[in-house]
Amino acid sequence: MNLEKGGRAMGKNIKLSLRLSRLDRSLLIAVPVMMLLVFFLLLAMISAYQKETVASTMRVARTLAVNQRNQLDVYLVGRIQLLELLAQEPDVYNMNLERQRDFAARWTQSTGFSHIFFVDNDGQGWYPLENGGTYRNQAAEPFFADIRSHEVFVTDPFLKEDGPITTVCVAIRQPDGTRVGTLCGAFYLSNVQNAIDDNQVIYGGKCYILDKEGRHISLGEGNDWHYDSFTGGTSDAEVALLERVFATGEDLDGTVRIDGAEQYASVAVLGRAPWVVMVCVPAAEVSRSTIWMERILIVLSVLALLMLFAFAHILRSWHRSDEILYTDPLCPCGSRTAMQQLLARLEPRRDISVTVLYADLNRFKYINDTFGHEQGDLLLITFARVLSRVFDGTLGFTARAGGDEFVVIMTEVSKRVVAEAWQQVELDLLEESRRLPFSYWITSAHGMATRRPGEEKSLEALVREADHAMYLCKQQFRQASSDVR
Repeated sequence: MNLEKGGRAMGKNIKLSLRLSRLDRSLLIAVPVMMLLVFFLLLAMISAYQKETVASTMRVARTLAVNQRNQLDVYLVGRIQLLELLAQEPDVYNMNLERQRDFAARWTQSTGFSHIFFVDNDGQGWYPLENGGTYRNQAAEPFFADIRSHEVFVTDPFLKEDGPITTVCVAIRQPDGTRVGTLCGAFYLSNVQNAIDDNQVIYGGKCYILDKEGRHISLGEGNDWHYDSFTGGTSDAEVALLERVFATGEDLDGTVRIDGAEQYASVAVLGRAPWVVMVCVPAAEVSRSTIWMERILIVLSVLALLMLFAFAHILRSWHRSDEILYTDPLCPCGSRTAMQQLLARLEPRRDISVTVLYADLNRFKYINDTFGHEQGDLLLITFARVLSRVFDGTLGFTARAGGDEFVVIMTEVSKRVVAEAWQQVELDLLEESRRLPFSYWITSAHGMATRRPGEEKSLEALVREADHAMYLCKQQFRQASSDVR
């Protein structure tokens, strides 16, 4: 049932009087048109589903890449902060070799580093636990240039016989701020990479840690570690994607080719290391997943067409149900349910005025007691017919609230218009009184309340206000009747 807000044809729209014969004839044209619409809708849905599948795949890949990046950053920050704390120890910044040896022996195992070593400002590396203490001149190595020019530096991963390893380096400064060297801590990435490999990526995808050259660490079939490149040095799409990522420092999405297969890729840049996390999903698997949905949509379209024909046959029962629900079972007007739904529909509309007129019959109990309930019902039907004739379809919507009480809901009407309409109601009641099978002059009491645009008053309160106004009118009628007697 369609309960419209306001308007001159509000009452008729609320009742939704279906003309079944016209509807049945319209179905002869509507069904073929609907079949064509369903076909084109199917094509549009398949296209939209394919696009949304790719988009949702990229969203999932991006979320996984960012989450894994954040975990790695947190892990690296913990390593860095630990080294920065150790670099403040006198045993470190005094650059005494023996004391540094004792320091390394004391802290290496407890901090989780595979080994700790020191590099002075001239590039001399001191590995205190390697073969009883080893010197290495690293001044000409790119490694020394990198650590010398940074307060904090994380090297690219590299392979040792027992697994992948990386080194975190922090500046060593004396209390006066003078830099005297670099403290370095190396640790294995096996646990980190195992956690990466354990990620469950949709559609058989995979998660990688890459350096600037596109190399990644992987565990081979024989449980041996490899440090491989996707590109083999060529300028493929993944190289261009990584170049853009490292050039901009921003997370990016794109497509790459791995082992000749196109992949949807999402890349997240680490904040504490020159690495990225890349989550790849095979494009072929994503496309394959949509085939099932395409078949399902075709089946659903056939079922939808069958349902169109079935719908035509059950419209009559729906119509009868609507009439029962939204039409008063006795009077030719809306039901209390219809009234409540219309009020609920109008409740949030603060941009229009809403007027509620509350009315009931005077001395209705007297009619029931004197002439019987059948005549009382006739009086209710007559009153409802007059209200609907005056208000419905032109000013508002009439509904029976209960007993002999009726409510008229109107929008954007003035008091003058409502007053004129009520005068017509009284004239019509006078005319209807002459047609009654018994001698009685039909009179009624009414009250009106209006919520103007912008007011915060609820429509429930508005109905109560109109009901109270009707009660005062009824009191005046009783007082006048008493004075006449």
